Order: sequence, then structure tokens, then C-alpha cells
Amino acid sequence: MNDTHSYFTPGVIRWRPWVRFARWAVETRGILWLLVAVNLGSAIPGYLFWYGDSLLKAPWYLWVFVPDSPLSVTLMGIALVAFHYGRRWEILGLVAAGACIKYGLWTDFVWFTNYLSGGEYHFTAILMSLTHFGMVIEGLILAVYLRFRPWPVGVASLFLIANDVVDYVFGYHPPVPNPADLNLIAGFSVAETGVIVLACVVSALVLAKRTPKVGMVRGG
Repeated sequence: MNDTHSYFTPGVIRWRPWVRFARWAVETRGILWLLVAVNLGSAIPGYLFWYGDSLLKAPWYLWVFVPDSPLSVTLMGIALVAFHYGRRWEILGLVAAGACIKYGLWTDFVWFTNYLSGGEYHFTAILMSLTHFGMVIEGLILAVYLRFRPWPVGVASLFLIANDVVDYVFGYHPPVPNPADLNLIAGFSVAETGVIVLACVVSALVLAKRTPKVGMVRGG
């Protein structure tokens, strides 16, 4: 660590081993750019192949809510760079962290339910399960840096809720290997959103009580 990252202040997550790991991942330049390359490199085929048909069917004004996982890792890559260079863009960070946790777990759940329904854990299922679990880890890494201010929490919460509406009310959800389990998958997604939003609200309350007056820091 060096003076470039002296802006760091403890947030809700204070377990020292995880905080040290998160700071090593975000503040070590080589590790940072490796994560960014992996995120953006995996996002491109996601946009083109996994969500291509869904994007073509959806109206342009809903595109931001359609490519769930590729957009999540794209935002994560941008957020990691921003926080590495001391730009605490809280809204971006909350959306990226929340979306990566949500859709990382969602993808693992989809392949697990597919297995329970008689499907196989073939190479694609295993690869996607592992890489999407990595998204969860990244979300928890970035969460170490977040201040959970009310306004950014509200924006990020609305974004995650809007994703569920576009996916399961308007019907632009990604293709799933087990369409018969779609109601179960939709229920899991909505439950995830509720838990993440609640966690963000509780974190905001905890930090507000712990530090009632937060000084101005770069970014917003």
C-alpha cells in the first residue's frame, strides 16, 4: 500500500483478513489490471452470444437492464479502476457490487436447479458457475470501500429492482437451461434483490450511527 490509497477508511466490513485481501486486490496495480482484463474480456462474449438475442428483442431504452452479468462485470471493471485511483464513485460502486453479487449467485442457482431437474454439470455449467462465483467475491471486495450513503443506496436499490421488473415482468430475462423452473428462478432473483437492498439499508444505518458526520472525500 502507498500514499495513493491513504483515502481508505474502514466501512461496514471490518474483518481484518478480508479488508487486507480486498485492499491488496484493489490497490496492487498488477492484480487490479488482471481483474479488469478478466472482467471486460468475459463481458464481450456475454454481450454478443448469451444476451445477443435478448438485446435484439428489447427496445433500446431497456438495454441497460438486459445484459445482467456482462453489464455487472463491465461496471465492476470501471469501479475497480476508479477506486484504485482514489475516485470513490459510490453509486457506481454500489451498483457494481450489488449486481455482481446478485447475478453471480443467480447464475450458480440456475445451474444448480438445472442439475436438480435432471440436467448435467457439463463444461459450460462448471465454467459459468466458477466464474460467476468470482463475481460474488469481487462484489464483496469492493464492498469494503463503500460508505453506503442514503442517496447512492437508493439509486442502486432501484437499479436492482428495475432489473427484476425488466427480466420477469417484461420478459427480457436471459435464456435459462431449465425453463420449467423459471418461476423458481424468478423468485430467487427477487429474494436476492430484497436481501441485498436490506443489507445496504442496514449498512447505511450502521455507518450513520458509527460516524454521524462523514468528511468530504474525493468522488461521490
